[in-house]
Amino acid sequence: MNEPTAFPYPIPELAAEPYWAACDRSELQMQRCTDCGYFRWMPGDLCSHCGSTALEWTLLSGRGKVTTWTVIIHPVHPAAVARVPYIVAEIELDEQPGLRMISNLVEVEPDQVDFDLPVSVVFEDHPAGQKLPVFRPAK
Repeated sequence: MNEPTAFPYPIPELAAEPYWAACDRSELQMQRCTDCGYFRWMPGDLCSHCGSTALEWTLLSGRGKVTTWTVIIHPVHPAAVARVPYIVAEIELDEQPGLRMISNLVEVEPDQVDFDLPVSVVFEDHPAGQKLPVFRPAK
């Protein structure tokens, strides 16, 4: 039997295709309303803040802070066996209060993570070719 050796990777679909294309260029982008300036995740056809359809993809700084996290100690996928423990964190991005995303936190030990830890995005290559955004402590 052939065991999976890599985590499943995201399949770009619907409105998120520009996000994943930007990741492949090592850029973190999100949809932004050009009428009210509100950033949004998940992408869609209407601004969830003002209802406008005037949306554009905008390059972000990639900086933020940890708002909460969990340390995964039980592998939930065969590819995770060699990675545990690993950290999954909610990151609030600097561009807007409340603009948050979930990602892995790398280059830090679980006992060194704390609330408001400043972080910055880096991109890891998935074996299938997709680049994935992860965060590490800011330097």
